[in-house]
Amino acid sequence: MGGTGGTGNGAVGGAGGAGGTNYVDAGTFNMSNAMTSVGQSAAGIMIANQNSGMASLVQQSVNVQANLNVGH
Repeated sequence: MGGTGGTGNGAVGGAGGAGGTNYVDAGTFNMSNAMTSVGQSAAGIMIANQNSGMASLVQQSVNVQANLNVGH
């Protein structure tokens, strides 16, 4: 009487390859803000503003009160 044969298992897979190269370029950051020849032909009310901040907020307001006397 012969014995029972052993189980034949498959071989273990090889190790995975190394990851590729990751290259990240942040680009060029330019924060210059030029205002040349601003307001040379402005008539009436002129507002010129310049702000070159990273997280900047500019609020501008113009109030005009005109009193008109018509028919006098």
